[in-house]
Amino acid sequence: MPPAGDAGIVPAMKDIFIADAHLRTPDSEDYQQLLKFLRHQRGQIGTLVLLGDIFEFWVGYRHCVFSAYVPLLSELYHLHRAGTRIIAVEGNHDFHLGAFFSATLNCTIIADSAECDLGATTIHLCHGDTIAASGGYLWLRRFFRSWLARALIHILPGDVTWNIGAVLGNISKKRRHQKTLPPLPQQALTTYAASHLDTTCSAVICGHFHRNWRHTDANGELIILANWGSGYPYLEHQDGVFKLRRYSNS
Repeated sequence: MPPAGDAGIVPAMKDIFIADAHLRTPDSEDYQQLLKFLRHQRGQIGTLVLLGDIFEFWVGYRHCVFSAYVPLLSELYHLHRAGTRIIAVEGNHDFHLGAFFSATLNCTIIADSAECDLGATTIHLCHGDTIAASGGYLWLRRFFRSWLARALIHILPGDVTWNIGAVLGNISKKRRHQKTLPPLPQQALTTYAASHLDTTCSAVICGHFHRNWRHTDANGELIILANWGSGYPYLEHQDGVFKLRRYSNS
């Protein structure tokens, strides 16, 4: 409720960023906490930015979605109906987002990188996987996003695609848990940010590196958002100010 005397004042809407949840099954703690977080934010978010790898595996079909993700898709739909604009940056685990995102959610889909406006603030968004990436990775990335890969995916039954994704997801999960995080490629990151920060764009924001990190220069700042599973971090923007926060429902 607004304080006495301020009944006619409507608080400014905030913008929320989430990265790298790597969701797989609805009964997992990370999944349930994200649903609770979004439910609590309903009606308060101007723009929700999904910075990629929200799903452990996702490719979009024209007329169906993977059943494991129905609870999250339902919550995103409620946010959309409540007036939230949704922006989804494709990651290296979720791409070809498909008709549910583009049509049902009226979502702005960013396949690689793009600039967008949050009120008077212009930001540059990307997942982050192409920064400091090897040539082999970039080639594989281009193939999976090609028209040929899209056609092959649509030929396969959804269950087959899901099983392939589950195998790849298990491999990726084992790598994430077996290795400590590699050092941040700070030089590549700051060079990338500097090439996009100018008099109109004041922030470059990405995920992918599974840690929080901020770097500021004369033209603006680079913000890397940690993975959701590491204590439920999110980035909040309001009136040109960005704050790294953590969700707790206790």
